[in-house]
Amino acid sequence: MKTPLASTRQYGLDWVRVIAFALLIFYHTGMFFVTWDFHFKNADTSRSMELWMLFLNQWRLPLLFLVSGAGVAFALQKRTDGQFAGERFKRLFLPLLFGMLVVVPPQIYMERLFKQQFSGSYFDFYPLVLQLKPYPDGNFSWHHLWFVLYLFVYSLVGLPLFRWVQKEGGQRVLSKATSFFEARPAALYTLVAPFWLYFMFLLPKFDVTHGLFDDWFNHAISFTVFVYGYVLASQNRLLQVVQSLRKVSLAGGLVCFAAMLVGFSLPSRGYVTWLPAYELEPHNAAYLVYFTLKSFNMWFWILAILGFALRYLNFSTPFLTYATEAVYPFYILHQTVMLVIGYYIVQWDTGVIPKFFAVAVGMFAITAVLYEVVVRRFAVTRFLFGLKPKPKVAAAQVEMKA
Repeated sequence: MKTPLASTRQYGLDWVRVIAFALLIFYHTGMFFVTWDFHFKNADTSRSMELWMLFLNQWRLPLLFLVSGAGVAFALQKRTDGQFAGERFKRLFLPLLFGMLVVVPPQIYMERLFKQQFSGSYFDFYPLVLQLKPYPDGNFSWHHLWFVLYLFVYSLVGLPLFRWVQKEGGQRVLSKATSFFEARPAALYTLVAPFWLYFMFLLPKFDVTHGLFDDWFNHAISFTVFVYGYVLASQNRLLQVVQSLRKVSLAGGLVCFAAMLVGFSLPSRGYVTWLPAYELEPHNAAYLVYFTLKSFNMWFWILAILGFALRYLNFSTPFLTYATEAVYPFYILHQTVMLVIGYYIVQWDTGVIPKFFAVAVGMFAITAVLYEVVVRRFAVTRFLFGLKPKPKVAAAQVEMKA
């Protein structure tokens, strides 16, 4: 029994994916200029820049995992298990391997240069990568491509559950749940409960590492929203409930984030400084309030963004068609380009804001050129960056045009 997906493509989900990745790129650019740990930093940091980055940090990655889970729902409609696993291997694992051997090493090289941990040329440095000694002690890493690795793992680990949802028994359960949420739309907010439990009981024991085998809190959050995305895309009626709640979700997100700012920030040198969560003693009153707000804040913003996108962005444009294909190679390339040009820009004798825009604009421009000139035009580079083969123009059409 097939999952009752929407009869027409949900372009709102495509817009969310493109916009979320664009925001992620700006977020990564900002990491040079805030007090948080990064590969290397600008000498001066901006407390005020942290405010909008803190806002994005509440929901940006969970939203991406949710949209990715929705994509799996559509992919499984047209593929057997073997075809799906093969497609995930080609589009996720092979680009990950290529990225670890080719795309990521320049990032580590620039970091070693900046921290004066290496002084030779890149050709002198690269043999150290092939020693396959894990970063940070060594020079072999997936860096930002941890997201690609996790998508690959979640797609395969979740496959039995996803197939069960498509079968008759799963469809009965999903249909009853959908009817329940249609009759009581606000009950959709109860799906925040797993996130609250993860914050309460997993986060005190497991830091976020992006290391796959020791990242259990991050896995719990990310895999849950990945499954949520699959389920939402599997029932068009659920997407309608999300859309109907968009204003309430937005109001809830605004209230929660404001409460977090007011209740868990401290004045410092004229700026608002976020009180780090690790300064809260696990399971005391402040910890309980903070992570209750954080759990609801994340879920409210995810539902609000989805709801407004489904309502107002359910259309396609030539730009969306282009960007939907480009966003994955952009993600693979952007941090390498950013760190290479950032190495030089952070050493300029100028303020934080000019440097931020110089890095952001330069990174977008160079990545766009690499994508347009190198990645999308050749079969081998399309394959290495996880793109489908370029459509061929029918010979008859070519002859008619001639």
